[in-house]
Amino acid sequence: MKNLSYKYLALLWVLVLASCSDDLLEKQPIGRFDSADYLTTDAEAESAIYGLYDFLATGYNNYGDWSSLFFAKVLPGDDINPGGGSAADQPKLQSLSNFTFESDNAALNDVWLSLYRIVSSSNSIISTVSEDVSTRDKVIAEAKFFRAYAYFELVTMWGAVPYYTENPINKEEQSVPRVPTATIYAGIEQDLMDAIKDLPVKSDYPANLAFRVSKGTAQALLGKIYLYQQKYALSHQIFETLISSHQYALNSDYSKIWLRGERGGSESIFEVLYTSTNGHDWSGPWDGTAKSNFVIQLMGPRGDGSFNKLDTIGYSNGWGFNVPTKKFGDMLNAEAGSIRAKTSVISEADFLKAGGTVDKVKGNNNWSAYEGYIRLKYCTRPSETTQNPDQVKEVNYNTPFKLIRYADVLLMAAEAYNKDGKDAEAIALIKLVRERAGFTDHTSWDGFTGTALFDFIVKERSLELAFEGHRYWDLVRWGLADKEVKGFIKGKHEHYPIPRSEIDLNTAISPADQNPGY
Repeated sequence: MKNLSYKYLALLWVLVLASCSDDLLEKQPIGRFDSADYLTTDAEAESAIYGLYDFLATGYNNYGDWSSLFFAKVLPGDDINPGGGSAADQPKLQSLSNFTFESDNAALNDVWLSLYRIVSSSNSIISTVSEDVSTRDKVIAEAKFFRAYAYFELVTMWGAVPYYTENPINKEEQSVPRVPTATIYAGIEQDLMDAIKDLPVKSDYPANLAFRVSKGTAQALLGKIYLYQQKYALSHQIFETLISSHQYALNSDYSKIWLRGERGGSESIFEVLYTSTNGHDWSGPWDGTAKSNFVIQLMGPRGDGSFNKLDTIGYSNGWGFNVPTKKFGDMLNAEAGSIRAKTSVISEADFLKAGGTVDKVKGNNNWSAYEGYIRLKYCTRPSETTQNPDQVKEVNYNTPFKLIRYADVLLMAAEAYNKDGKDAEAIALIKLVRERAGFTDHTSWDGFTGTALFDFIVKERSLELAFEGHRYWDLVRWGLADKEVKGFIKGKHEHYPIPRSEIDLNTAISPADQNPGY
């Protein structure tokens, strides 16, 4: 799929940018297409859909400004410190972790734009795909899923945002006000229900297309949407439909979930894919269109003399971002079970015991962020990058990002059951996750009910999904962020600030419309 990515991106840019102004001081339209000459064949429609996957991959991996949806989701949490070469390395990322970000943060602006690019591209596909396309219903369903996903991330991170289901056709339509979150959620729900009707189940795809959005992908996101709105009965009902479809299963080997060999695997419900086949070098491209996962290199243990002999534990050096906190390192080692702990982190003591070395005197590293643990999940495994000796290994990782996986669904369903007073159903699902982690004795907790069981689910999500970008936004929706996250200000940091560029260019939004506290 990725070998054809540039063609797909080019086609989508024709759709999205057909009416963009040449005046860079004007607000560029969120998207427009007014020609009947595109998306009239199955091949063109399929190409446009593949472009959405590429836009998502770019959003998670913006090389040009070292921005990433993944960073925006993970850095504010209490499981990660920012890291890097020093406390001044990439200030826009450091600020996401220490809560000094403001509306001019370039990383947040990039994420905002990347999500609206998915929205505008989805709108273009939905409005222009011809009735002559034999797969038209499926194409529209897939585009509606992507639109729903983009709006879900936007409303989670920013709250009320501009809401477009049709792209502007003139300058006057480019500016729209922020729309209440309830309205956006309703639109997301409708898009997902529409998508569920026309998407195939995962097993209907050939093995090489198992990564594609399926009926279960839309069901998982819809269940999550209901959960975030505290519609607990609807949430566990749709999750149970997904679970009972038997299209997904827990990977028997927890350590392999995030590796390229598990792309489209049994546990994968929604993921972002990358490839090494383009063989990128240090010349780029650095505009976000490269096809490898460069973020993995950023997140490997710092080189520059800091962490040495990483090959003794099967890893190589990176640039040191996203460092585990002691809080989470200790918790994982004490409570996650050896299977999850040894896959998620390694303590400095164990690293030294394995033959590695750490030089805190000569090593060029942000030692103020380092608290004695090396993150192993989403890290620099040599097997995950190019094996061609003539290619640059650091810029060719193809580790996928798992956005929704089956264990996450089981725990979200358990939470919804618990909140709906159905604790027995919740306990059964939690047991599946813990048994995969190696636990066989549940007597210490399987009698929990109500609040006690909810607290156990909170802890289990922390152990199972550490460093995957869920923790902070879980804490926010649970109302626990002010108790767990240093620097969090209640009433402010539940959302990011609306980017200053949006306020400057969108005449329907004024500085008074900014989120509280910014």
